[in-house]
Amino acid sequence: MSRIVTLRLYGTLNAFKVFPKTISGAKWVWDVDLRNLRKEYRALQAQEHPDTNANTDSNRSSELNHAYQTLRQPLLRAQHILKTQAEMDLNNEQSAQDIAQRDPNLLMRVLDVHEELETLASEEDVKQIASDNQARMRDLEQKLGDAFQSQDWNLAAQLTVELKYWSNLDKAIKEWEPGTRLELDH
Repeated sequence: MSRIVTLRLYGTLNAFKVFPKTISGAKWVWDVDLRNLRKEYRALQAQEHPDTNANTDSNRSSELNHAYQTLRQPLLRAQHILKTQAEMDLNNEQSAQDIAQRDPNLLMRVLDVHEELETLASEEDVKQIASDNQARMRDLEQKLGDAFQSQDWNLAAQLTVELKYWSNLDKAIKEWEPGTRLELDH
């Protein structure tokens, strides 16, 4: 097996280059075969992790972890593609807020669902909200695929910001407990 290329993944370099068997040509793609990605990640990690290879640089293992998480999670993948391909940094809060303001109803929709979640007392009701939210995120991921396919960077940015809101709600859903006030990250 070949060693991974050392990349400054925390910057704007291409995380797709870390997994050449999964991502042919190291070109960015939206649709990633997550099963193959995991296999390649585990094989590379077996080579690069300091616990299994004393002659390796621990930064490589860390970079490998970061690249894997970036490609595995749709929100992080979308943010990475936009940053590397369209020079749109959605981790910059001001940029993300500017994009979110294009759809003034988005925040209201998210806050309505969040408020509803806070009032629920039944785990069954929470499961329904979780199911609805998962469906919403899958729909957004499909739309993101279409936007990336056509390289409509502005639409992809708008959808990515929306996905971030719903992903934050998903996190709040997982932390739900009856009578507990939930914090919603923006």
